[in-house]
Amino acid sequence: MKSLHVRILLFLFTLLLSVNLWAQHYTARRLNGGRQISVNGINNSGMSVGGASISPRYALLWQPNNSNPLDLGNLGGHYAEAFAINNLGQVVGYSVLADKSTYHAFLWSSDTGMHDLGALGAGSQANAINDHTEVVGGLFGNTLHAFLWTQAGGMQDLGTLGGSFSTANGINTAGHVVGTATRSGENIGRAFIWTAQDGMKELDLGQASASQAWAINDSDQVVGTFTNPQDNYFHAFLWSPTAGMKDLGALPRNVASIASAINNSGDVVGISFALKQGTLKGFSVIWKHGGAAQKLGLLVVPKIGLPRGATGINESGQIAANGPGSWLLTPQ
Repeated sequence: MKSLHVRILLFLFTLLLSVNLWAQHYTARRLNGGRQISVNGINNSGMSVGGASISPRYALLWQPNNSNPLDLGNLGGHYAEAFAINNLGQVVGYSVLADKSTYHAFLWSSDTGMHDLGALGAGSQANAINDHTEVVGGLFGNTLHAFLWTQAGGMQDLGTLGGSFSTANGINTAGHVVGTATRSGENIGRAFIWTAQDGMKELDLGQASASQAWAINDSDQVVGTFTNPQDNYFHAFLWSPTAGMKDLGALPRNVASIASAINNSGDVVGISFALKQGTLKGFSVIWKHGGAAQKLGLLVVPKIGLPRGATGINESGQIAANGPGSWLLTPQ
């Protein structure tokens, strides 16, 4: 009996060792700009963008081989932040205008600097951009509406699901847009996908009581978060046109999660939350190919804490993640 127990323990040890050896590990490069910065997006060259959460707030760009950021400027005001960058190095976000109260979406490039994309109402914010320089975000006014901006057509209001609110958070190479919108008579956001052919359609997420789509890849796989009516916590989801919705879950003994980004390999990153003495504590995570959540801080050599979430992943598997401080994680 003793030898059987020994064999079982050896088997379990070997299994754990093999899992550890097969797990993807990362090196981490800290992005300079102070402790009060946030990295929000990354492209396939390893360029990343974000902002400094101090006053005045700066929109920042980090080059692959330089941890010191480039200040992208502003539209005349004291406040700007960058949210996304495409593979052409074009950056989008928002900035305060010279009146110090109006916010407008911007498009920045190294050739032209920061360009005001305008607004159809009181203001605007750009959240994502694809490699065709198609930009999506939200329009401010009496209500918030999703928009699509193109070089040829300018700014287009994408409407809602019948309600008063919508915002666009992601766009893929085909120009398919995802975000959240309200139905008629409701104040609850519902994840949507928009195409030029079919317009805005609500994603079928089963019994979700509320939802938000954050990103879409070139296979039309969509990630985001939904409220699970069984426990009333928000859960990360992965949706595809063929397989429908999958609840990605969270780390063991965690209660909630958000999926922020997905690459064309189907790798998803975001944040998982544990409930500690009535407070949610975050951990940056990756769901490889939509599998079980893995804590990114434990996969970094040496290990680091990343409580503010992973915000982007590129086709090489590099990940943008936050804090304390902001980091670029590169697969070993």
